[in-house]
Amino acid sequence: MKKILKRSLYGIIITLLLVIIFLTVSTKNAVRANMMAHGVSPISAFKCNPKYAPKTSKSLEIPVYYVPEKFAYKDSTTGVHTSTFAIRTYLGVFHIAVTADQYYG
Repeated sequence: MKKILKRSLYGIIITLLLVIIFLTVSTKNAVRANMMAHGVSPISAFKCNPKYAPKTSKSLEIPVYYVPEKFAYKDSTTGVHTSTFAIRTYLGVFHIAVTADQYYG
């Protein structure tokens, strides 16, 4: 019984790690993962198409993505209307999206 429980726990952990890696390799998927972490439904998160904001990125000197107003959401922790995300890159491959107000706030 312990062996089955141990294997299933390892399977769940490996599956979660693979999902996290999949969602952080692409910048657009990193934005979607951040949206889902903040309570947006997965269907809405995957329907939205985050766009790169070249002018904002150049002025802030970081990659910035935005989602259309239709998919923007109100953050429950800060109460801020969120539609702009800053991208942090680790090891040149993995991307983490944070809301732009958290990046500079």
